[in-house]
This record gives sequence, structure tokens and C-alpha cells, in this order.
Amino acid sequence: MDSKGLREMHELVARIKQPELCYIFAKNATERGQPELALQAYRHAVDLRAADHEVQSEAELMAVKAFYAYEEALSWQSGKRKRATGTWQMVNRIGILPALQKRLSSKSAKAAQDALKQMKMEDYSLQAVATAFAADLMQAA
Repeated sequence: MDSKGLREMHELVARIKQPELCYIFAKNATERGQPELALQAYRHAVDLRAADHEVQSEAELMAVKAFYAYEEALSWQSGKRKRATGTWQMVNRIGILPALQKRLSSKSAKAAQDALKQMKMEDYSLQAVATAFAADLMQAA
């Protein structure tokens, strides 16, 4: 799936077409002792949710994935579904890439980084996206 050592997405996870079903699958996989499948399902949910957003560039797509991964990290840490309401309000108010820049300096973003590492989604972290698309972020500023 990526160079961080994740295996290819399991066929059962790849067949899921709705993010809500990914969460159900992840819960069931965890209960049945398959944490790797659960992590793949969370990652797939992020991809599915991001695919529903209209974006203008690869940088914006990855930023949206980072925001959804940020929500997953918040949910992972608390044990219940969390929504990054403030982040999405900022996206609506100032745009995707400027919101990414602002969110980078928040305390919760730094805390979410550890959770994303545990979830094997560090490539979807706000910092990773900002590093990969630094030129796009500079243009958006």
C-alpha cells in the first residue's frame, strides 16, 4: 500500500464501499483478533471519505485525507467517534491548504501524530502532507 511497510489492502477491506461499513468492519476485526485488518479498514474509510470532497489538486486531496485521518486519530484516542468540527469550519472559511497550515501548530495535531503512528497512518499526518506539498502550501499562503 505504501513504503512504510503496510501490506496490500486485504480483499475484504477493498470491497467496502462506504466509510460507515469500514468502521463496523474494523470493530468486528478487532473483536476477532485481527488488528491489522481493523487498521486497514480505518485507512480505507479515510480514503473513501476524502474521495467525496471536491478538490483542485493532489495537495488538497492529501490535506483532506490528513483532516479525516486526524479525526480517526481523535476517535482512536478517545474510543468513540470524534469530528474535527473546528478544522472543517476553518476549511469552509479559509480553504483547505490554509487550514492545513493553521492546524499544523495546534496541540491536538501534535497529539494526533502519535495515534496516527500507532494506526500506521503517519503518511496521512498533517506534518507529512505539509512536508510533501511544501511548495503548494507556500503558494496558498
